[in-house]
Amino acid sequence: MYPFRFFTSLWMIVTLCASFYAQSLPTETSTIFSGSGNCATCHAPGAPNTSALRDSRGRDVSPVTLWRSTMMANSARDPLWRAKVSVETLLTPSLKAYIEDKCTTCHAPMGRTEAIANGAPYYSIAEMENDPLAMDGVSCTVCHQIKDINLGRSESFSGHYTIENDRLIYGPYTNPVTGPMQNSVNYTPVYGAQIQRSELCATCHTLFTTAVDESGQPVGELPEQTPYLEWKNSVYPDQGIECQTCHVPQISDPIVISNRPQTLGTRTPFGKHYFVGGNVFMLRILRDNGAELGVTATATQFDSTIQRTLRFLQNHTAKLSLEYFWQSGDTLILKLAVQNLTGHKFPSGYPSRRAWIYLQLSDANGRPLFTSGAWDPATGAIRHLDDGYEPHYHQITDSTQVQVYEAVMGNAQGEVTYTLLRATQYLKDNRLPPAGFTTRHATYDSIKITGNAATDPNFNRSPDGEGTGIDTVYYVIPDIPANGTYRVKAKLVYQTVPPRFAADLFQYNTPEVNRFQQYYQAADKNPVVIDSLQAIVSATRIDPISPETLTQSPLLVRAYPNPFNPVVYLHIQLQASGQLSVQIFDISGRQVRTLYHQPTPAGDYRLQWDGQDDRGEPVSSGFYLLRIVWSGKTNRVMHTQKLLLLR
Repeated sequence: MYPFRFFTSLWMIVTLCASFYAQSLPTETSTIFSGSGNCATCHAPGAPNTSALRDSRGRDVSPVTLWRSTMMANSARDPLWRAKVSVETLLTPSLKAYIEDKCTTCHAPMGRTEAIANGAPYYSIAEMENDPLAMDGVSCTVCHQIKDINLGRSESFSGHYTIENDRLIYGPYTNPVTGPMQNSVNYTPVYGAQIQRSELCATCHTLFTTAVDESGQPVGELPEQTPYLEWKNSVYPDQGIECQTCHVPQISDPIVISNRPQTLGTRTPFGKHYFVGGNVFMLRILRDNGAELGVTATATQFDSTIQRTLRFLQNHTAKLSLEYFWQSGDTLILKLAVQNLTGHKFPSGYPSRRAWIYLQLSDANGRPLFTSGAWDPATGAIRHLDDGYEPHYHQITDSTQVQVYEAVMGNAQGEVTYTLLRATQYLKDNRLPPAGFTTRHATYDSIKITGNAATDPNFNRSPDGEGTGIDTVYYVIPDIPANGTYRVKAKLVYQTVPPRFAADLFQYNTPEVNRFQQYYQAADKNPVVIDSLQAIVSATRIDPISPETLTQSPLLVRAYPNPFNPVVYLHIQLQASGQLSVQIFDISGRQVRTLYHQPTPAGDYRLQWDGQDDRGEPVSSGFYLLRIVWSGKTNRVMHTQKLLLLR
C-alpha cells in the first residue's frame, strides 16, 4: 500500500512539474525585431481589459498562446533539424558556414536577418544558440514584417523574404489603432493583404537546395519542399482557399485583439494561430523533453496542439473508400480509393515523411487471410519493404507488396540518399496530388510525379482526365471462395521519421545526432492513423460496419475544396441506377439543405452547395455533414462526410 502511495505521489509531482517547465517568452529586442514576450504584453488576455483575446465562450484565443507550442515557435529548437544540419556540415565541412546560414534563414529568422542587415556574411548555429530572439523561432515580428515584394515569384522562394528596418507591422485589419503599439514597442501597425495570402508562407515553404559532390562543387538542384507550387497546381486558388484558411482558421466571434486601450473595439473574423500540420511525432518529442530543449510552452499547451494536429490529420487530410467484386468465382478484387483532401501533395514538406496503406482480409472467424502494410509497433518499420524503396503499385497481388506514398531522394549516381546536399533528383514521388493537379501546369517540372505512379491510369486520373486527387489501388487476392463471408480492415497511416531515415542519421556521431537518437529511442514510433474503414464482404454486397464507414459500392464521392468558401463541389459516380439522395445536415443532425432526391441512372454527376439552407438563407461558419444515400434493388449504400464552411 505504501509503495503504491509513494509512486502515485511521485507521478503527480512529475506531472505537475512537467506542466511548468516552460521558459518565459523572450522580451529582448534588436534593431529590427522584438521578442514574442513583448507582443504578449498586449496581445494576450490580461489587464487592463481581461476580456480581450477571448472568444464568445471565454476561451483564450490569443496568437501567442496558440503559437508557442507549434513547430513554428520551436523551429530553432527542433532536435531533428539540428541533427540533420550537423550531419550535412559533417559531410561537407567546406560549406559549413553556407549550410548553417541557409538553414537558419527560416529556422532562426530573427537572428539571421538581423545579422545580415548588420553586414555579417553568414549566420551560424553557435550565434543562434546564444541569441534569445533567434531561439524564438518563426516569431510574431517575422511574419508580420514581411513585405509584399516578389511574393509568389521565384525571387522570394528559399527564404528570400523581404524585411526592412522601417518598424512597420502588417496585419489583416484596415484602419488599425496605431498609438499603443508605437508607444510600447516602436512599431506602427498597418494593413497588409499579404498576411492572409499563401505567397507569404511560400517564402520559406518553397525551398530548393543545391546538391554538391564530395569536393563541394555544385552538381544539381532539388526541390526540397514545394507545397505552395503544389497548391498553385490545384483547384484551391480559384476557390479562394489559401494556406491560412486551413492553418490559421478564422472564427466569426467579435474579438478585442489587444488588452489595451480598454476602449478598443472588436474585430472579425479572427484567425486562430494554430499552425498545425502533421508533425505529431516531433511535437511529442518537444513536449516530453521540453526542459532540456528550453521550450516556452507547457506540456498542457503542447497537448492542445497535439490534439489539434491529430484532429486536423484525421478530418482534413485524406479518406478511404472501398468497393469489391469477384473474378472467376474464387479471386476477390478489392478496389481501395485514397482521396487527398489537402491543398498540396500528401505527405508534403520535408521528404522524410511517408504514408501507407494497411489492409487485412479475414475470414468469418477473424483468421487473417491476406495482410499488406503491417508494421512493427516497437520500431515503426513496415514489414516486407523492398531494399532501397518500395515501388508504386497499380495492383497489389502479394502480401509482401505495400502501397507507400513518399518522395525518395536520389544522388547524381541514381542511388537512394538521405543527405540533402547529395540529392539531385527524386527516384520516386507518388505522394497524393491535390484535386485539380495536372501535368500541364506551369509548376509541374518542380513537382513531378515520379516512378510507376506517372503511368498509373488510376493515380490522379479518371476517364474524365487528370486532377482527381485520388489513387485507386486494386488488391487481387486469389483462392477466396465467393460463397463465404469476409471482413476487410483498411487504414491510411502517416509517419514523420521512418526507421531507415533515422538509421541513416544515427550512423553519424555528432552531439546533435546523439541527443536526437536518445529522444527517438524513447518515443512512440507507431504511425498516426489518418483514416480507416471496415467492411463485411460477401457474394453480393458490402455492409457498413458503422455509419461513419466510407464503404462505397456502387457509389464514389469527391467533395472539394474542403474546407470551402463559398462553394463546395460534389462529384458523384454511380456504377448502377437507383434512388439517389443528397442532403446537408448541421452538426446537431438538423437537416439544412436537400440538394438532390430522385431516381438516377448510372453515370457521373456534379452538384454544388453554396452554403445556403433550403430557404436560400446563408448558414454560419462551421462543420456540416454531407449525407448521400444510394438505394438499389437489393442493397443500400450511405456516404457521410464532414464539410467545413469558412466565411
